[in-house]
Amino acid sequence: MAGARRLFAGTPWIGNDCYFPSQTARPPPIPWSGEMAQFFQDYRTLDDINRYLDLLAQRHPKLVTVREIGHSWEGRPLRVLEITKDGNSAEKPCIFLEGGIHSREWIATSTVLYIAGSLLREAEKSDVQLLLKHFVFTLLVPVNPDGYVYTWEVDRMWRKTRSDRPNLQCDGKVAGVDANRNWGFTFGKTADKSYESLLHDPCSSVFIGPKPFSEPETKAASDYMKQRQEKSLQLKSETAGPGYVAAFIDYHSYAEAMLPPWAYTAETPSGPDGVYQTEMTKSLNRAFFNTSGRTFHAGADVFPPDPGTGPDWAYGLLGIRATMTIELEGHSFCLPATQIQNVGQEQWAGVKALASFIQKHGGEPSTETGLFAPGGNSLLVAANPSMEAPASYGWLIALTVGGVIVVAVAGLMGARSWLRTSRGRSYAADGIELE
Repeated sequence: MAGARRLFAGTPWIGNDCYFPSQTARPPPIPWSGEMAQFFQDYRTLDDINRYLDLLAQRHPKLVTVREIGHSWEGRPLRVLEITKDGNSAEKPCIFLEGGIHSREWIATSTVLYIAGSLLREAEKSDVQLLLKHFVFTLLVPVNPDGYVYTWEVDRMWRKTRSDRPNLQCDGKVAGVDANRNWGFTFGKTADKSYESLLHDPCSSVFIGPKPFSEPETKAASDYMKQRQEKSLQLKSETAGPGYVAAFIDYHSYAEAMLPPWAYTAETPSGPDGVYQTEMTKSLNRAFFNTSGRTFHAGADVFPPDPGTGPDWAYGLLGIRATMTIELEGHSFCLPATQIQNVGQEQWAGVKALASFIQKHGGEPSTETGLFAPGGNSLLVAANPSMEAPASYGWLIALTVGGVIVVAVAGLMGARSWLRTSRGRSYAADGIELE
């Protein structure tokens, strides 16, 4: 876009348009001025995001550590901010927040950035000080930088990664992968044959990729959490050792919903973990309502089943109980920039409520499923056959063999079709209802 006509600094950039998503003929946006107070007045390019993160680290060296945990398919660094106060961050419970795994969901990226800024801006407030002393907050944003750049430069509505495999192209072009279905738990498992076809179609918006964690972006995020959990397990006495991941939140748009496990069955876990997750969403909903007046839909059954999601992996394999997808508000993926700060304030209140909930009710990994459950090193998770879904759900067993997750599923026929009928939802390949 070199030589294109530039907009005046005070003009909102016109590229946030879902109805006319082509960006190739548009003038480029004005770069961010560097003034912190102006950053959330508009959506920002990846270059501006990196400048913002660098400035946060430079201005708060005692609170912020920047770590590079990998690289995207196109070679862009995947960096996390670790934000904490005093003590060894490696020994503190970790709250992991990520946004932008679906590149067109710009508000998810902006929201995680807003939370990072709020943690530091309010670091001297007594309530935030206590949280920073107890937890390390790890923020990865955007998870999918290649796709994010593509939404600014080519196609505002691009959703997937930009992985380019010669044998997995779409009409001779880059197919990419839906990174939200690329995690190594219930990977590609569905009873709905039409949906299964979409999951394995490179031209589909929900293409799962050639194998679990085929995308370097999901591999990097999962490795970060897995290493913490494994170290905590090694240091375990009667309870989890230090440094475990206490929460994993994946921000998306748009549905105004909180989606804890299980996504793959659309059923809440039975026993104490299910109660814990239900109470967690209630706590966040109180914070949302007190901040914005909104109440989010909450529960595993808000959307029909979906395999291979991050929160299901985090709970099913690592035992992270405080995990969910949060679908932010809006009526399209192109939420006006004027809403960035409102959404950010609401979700910042939610993060504080989440951390307080964990302090009150505990954040140690589950003893019912995942690494810390009995036999967790081999039998990582079994789907609960007592769930009040069709009896055909059956069992799912995941084993680790030589570091590779092997998944076996039995008796799943008809489950997704039943849920589709009961909720009347469409599964268009690029429909707006895909989370």
